[in-house]
Amino acid sequence: MPSLDLQFSLPGVTYLDGEGGTPPPAHPGELFVAQENWLAVAAVERFLEANPPGTLALFGPPGTGKTHLLDLLEREFQRRYPEALILRQNAAEFGHAVAEALAKRRRRAFRKRWQTADLVILDDLQFLSEYPAGQEECVVMLQAAERGSPLVAVASRVRPWHIMGLDRRIGEILVGGLTAPLALPGVSVRKALFRAAFGRHGFLLTEAATDLLARELPLSPRQILGLAQEAAHSLAERHVDYAVAQSLVRKHNRKALVSMEQIARATARYFHIPLKRLRGPGREREEVLARDVAMYLSQKLARRTLKEIGRYFGGRDHTTVGHGCRKIEELAATDLTVREALLMIEEMLGIA
Repeated sequence: MPSLDLQFSLPGVTYLDGEGGTPPPAHPGELFVAQENWLAVAAVERFLEANPPGTLALFGPPGTGKTHLLDLLEREFQRRYPEALILRQNAAEFGHAVAEALAKRRRRAFRKRWQTADLVILDDLQFLSEYPAGQEECVVMLQAAERGSPLVAVASRVRPWHIMGLDRRIGEILVGGLTAPLALPGVSVRKALFRAAFGRHGFLLTEAATDLLARELPLSPRQILGLAQEAAHSLAERHVDYAVAQSLVRKHNRKALVSMEQIARATARYFHIPLKRLRGPGREREEVLARDVAMYLSQKLARRTLKEIGRYFGGRDHTTVGHGCRKIEELAATDLTVREALLMIEEMLGIA
């Protein structure tokens, strides 16, 4: 991606373009914007201007900075509009609060609270799918946002209009407002992050070590900070060359291994089908997709052979397993539904 000459007016934001660009902030709590995510900050800036669209939706994998951007939005909105009332909740908390209000016959009082707010912020919107009454209340709130009040900002791990089990009206309203994806940093930005994170602990990384870590470990900024912290406790030598970097990669990958059983259960839960059907002979479209996803993740995350995977998933031939894995790998490059299913299942497994 070409370097962009971006100027953000929001305080505390540093634009990071990787090689040769601005170094990462010295403090891990500061917000930097990788070149992949400048659009999200631009959307937040637009949301803070006069007469913004009524809704803002940020979406991306864990660790890409969604919550940091919501923090920034909340702080800056309060700074610019000191008298403003801001309500902020995790979507699961919102859903639970709606259910509780219904049980106590206090829905009108609950609704009046957000109706008097100037800005409502809901994080982790994907968890609202478990609360039908909360979804209905969210629809009413978003319809009010379309009319101008309150403003509503949400964040989710996948696009709101692709969240399984979420009322389609929520996605339809949000897609008409400001929307911005966030992505994990690319290789060039990861290089800068590895150098900065390890440098905070007194490490000096060789160029070859930096290249290897950035290429082999596509981690979030939070995970890179964690890896540097672990290295500070386990490595006496503060010089990290290619060989030491290789050992760090192997150690991280060993720790990331999960079992086929864990993968199968998480996949079955995500696709809302019984584990027995996932492992069985069924040929319904949803069963086949879920099974292929589980087999692909078993090869990727559990590092099992095609023969082992086939044996676990109903005694299938290794060629059938290989075909299913290749199909998912190809679909992941073009099909948002498949790509986001992989992301969510990895998140359920604690990998993402």
